[in-house]
Amino acid sequence: MVDSLTVVMPSRRTALVPLGLLLVGATVLIGCGRTSYKTEPEFKISGKILRGGNPLPLDPVMAAAKAASVNIKFVRTDGSGGDDHSESAFADESGAFTIKLPKGKYRVSIVHMNGRQPGDNFQGKFGDRKSKIEKEISGEMPDLVIELDEYK
Repeated sequence: MVDSLTVVMPSRRTALVPLGLLLVGATVLIGCGRTSYKTEPEFKISGKILRGGNPLPLDPVMAAAKAASVNIKFVRTDGSGGDDHSESAFADESGAFTIKLPKGKYRVSIVHMNGRQPGDNFQGKFGDRKSKIEKEISGEMPDLVIELDEYK
């Protein structure tokens, strides 16, 4: 005797309902986030990081191996565009850097890694939380000079 087996297949519509609900939910979640800072106009900021009127030293061998660098980071402090919004750039051997930022108030952090000794040569003095360097961006800044000796 052979038993008959009945298989019930869901209709296409029934199978697509969970997928549709998932897509609608994802769209709602994406749409409820903060307005992206990328929608704000950005301004080109170019300048130099100096100490005693000179660029921070970078060992040429270590710099070529990417083990020496001067990193500048602008951390937004005015709450607009997200409390944690930041942008970073590397300064070259002359101390020059270029970055694009939306208008706002920023704390500027600088990390100097020269490769000869591990870690930040400033030992965090100009780090994200400790830096006393503050800048307000309201337009293009083609010649911003950050003289670290002013922030002792």
